[in-house]
Amino acid sequence: MTRILIAEDDHAVVHMLELTFATEGFETEAVRDGQAALDRIEQGDPVDVVILDIMMPEVDGYTVLEALQDDEAWSDTKVVIATALKTDEDVWKGWSSGADYYLPKPFDLDHLREVVNRLIAGAPVT
Repeated sequence: MTRILIAEDDHAVVHMLELTFATEGFETEAVRDGQAALDRIEQGDPVDVVILDIMMPEVDGYTVLEALQDDEAWSDTKVVIATALKTDEDVWKGWSSGADYYLPKPFDLDHLREVVNRLIAGAPVT
């Protein structure tokens, strides 16, 4: 079963993502701040995909992304940044940080589902 970690502080967004991916047959787990995401990484047991907000309490998403990349067990985990940050500089920073996809909020759920499915399948995401 495909597992997704949702690192997002907005309860409504978390609920929407959990429902969306549960109907797709995915197992979801949510953390509400950056420190909780770092704690989850330290626990091991990597997931297949992380949907990562950038602006979170405690620790930002870029710090979480760096921890994912630095941890050998998690380094192959696909990461989708889903954030309200959408200036050209923000988008460039997201892509250049090593994320597999950068999705500005508000986003289309169908598009996110397609991105996640393509990443899982190892298909190119455009």
